[in-house]
Amino acid sequence: MQPSVPRIPLSIGYRSSRTGRVVSLVVLGVLLTVTCGCVGAILGTVLNATTGQGTSGSGAVPAVVALLSAGLVIIFVGLLVTSVVRTNAWLEGSRLTVVRLTTKSVDLRAARSVTLQATAVAHTGVASDGSVVATGAVTRTPVLTVTTDTGTVKLGLRSKESLLIPPPEMYALAAALDTARCPGAPEAAAWLRAMAADPRTMLL
Repeated sequence: MQPSVPRIPLSIGYRSSRTGRVVSLVVLGVLLTVTCGCVGAILGTVLNATTGQGTSGSGAVPAVVALLSAGLVIIFVGLLVTSVVRTNAWLEGSRLTVVRLTTKSVDLRAARSVTLQATAVAHTGVASDGSVVATGAVTRTPVLTVTTDTGTVKLGLRSKESLLIPPPEMYALAAALDTARCPGAPEAAAWLRAMAADPRTMLL
């Protein structure tokens, strides 16, 4: 019996704020559901009156509009909560799995190409007059892209709280990339090791 391959989690999701975010989204979802349901009922009543159905006393239209409005909010908030809870990634040997709303998995040994590029995101703030302005701060996030015959998987190497994944995880990912025999894999593995040793390498 062969020993099982250990699973190495990659810290790309929410670390310390997951529970707080879920609770906040649920509370916000309840408030928005009630609000949108009431607004939908009012709009349905107005629609009844403008179409001449209000005199018949029919409450079907307000009820349908209210339920539709509340349902859309529930779906939207549900997707946000699911994204917060599910966002995850891990390595099992040479297999990389990335979970968001859907789950994608690739075997790095079968990769056709690998790229590792740092994308820059400019931070914004709110001025005294309420306008959105650039703060001048920029966050660079390394993004690993692996392409195989079955599809493409992208993995941002920062958590949802803008923290780079820890050096041990970068070394593990580099070791997994050593099994790939495709363009870009050696360069990506070397860059990961360099970033694990000194995160400032990402700025080069």
